[in-house]
Amino acid sequence: MNATDSPQGREARDRRPPRPAVLALVTDLLFSTRIADVIRQQGGEPVLAASAQAFRQGLERWPVLILIDVHALPAGQWHPEVRRAKSLPQSRSIPIYGFGSHVDTATLKAARQAGCDHVWARSRFAQALPQLVADHIDPPPTYLEGWDSAPSALFLEGVRLFNAGQFYKQHDVFEEHWMEDPRPIRVLYQGVLQVGVGFHQVEQGNYRGAVKMLRRGLLHLRPLPPVCQTLDVESLRRSARAVHDDLVRLGPERMDQLDLDDLHEIKLRLVAQ
Repeated sequence: MNATDSPQGREARDRRPPRPAVLALVTDLLFSTRIADVIRQQGGEPVLAASAQAFRQGLERWPVLILIDVHALPAGQWHPEVRRAKSLPQSRSIPIYGFGSHVDTATLKAARQAGCDHVWARSRFAQALPQLVADHIDPPPTYLEGWDSAPSALFLEGVRLFNAGQFYKQHDVFEEHWMEDPRPIRVLYQGVLQVGVGFHQVEQGNYRGAVKMLRRGLLHLRPLPPVCQTLDVESLRRSARAVHDDLVRLGPERMDQLDLDDLHEIKLRLVAQ
């Protein structure tokens, strides 16, 4: 048995928060090393790609940020991958920053037209890289109206069902709460219920459904403060992201190796604000 597969190894792994992935399409060895170093220094995990195929594989890691050297590959190879990323529901919101020579205005313009959200001169990119990565790995929280309210009876019932492993039933309760509460904090209920549905899909062996729902839920939870309505949102984000990353690592063929007992150990924790 591998040390990381032992109970102690799994426990140690679970205590480590997932490091957000940053995907970079770069073929220059020195610059790719620098980018990777900056990503690690900011608490992220670099996913380096030197081909269109590797870029597509890296996108499956669901990065929080994508960086592209617009001169790394012929446009006909990477432009379609950017268009694909921006057409998929689960990746279209991932920011894509292209960078290249400031004198090659035609290539920079084509990168914008291909779907890059921002295209910078290489010198500006190099200077702004640490802050750019930091802002996307650990974005400042958004304090929506209702974030510090006391949890309602419906909310607490949803928590009870979730913690009892009733991932399908909790959906109905949190959805009812989401429909009744007009305040912006309703995204909290939506995020929690989608994570719960993702866990239900894991139980059912539905790989695509599980990954899709976990990503939707995490997108709603990502900008929220660490604690909302006494719910430890940060703990839920960490746990849900760890399940997501384990699923992606195993793939659909091996998802049955995911320990469902570990899944049921994930609880919604209520703490004092």
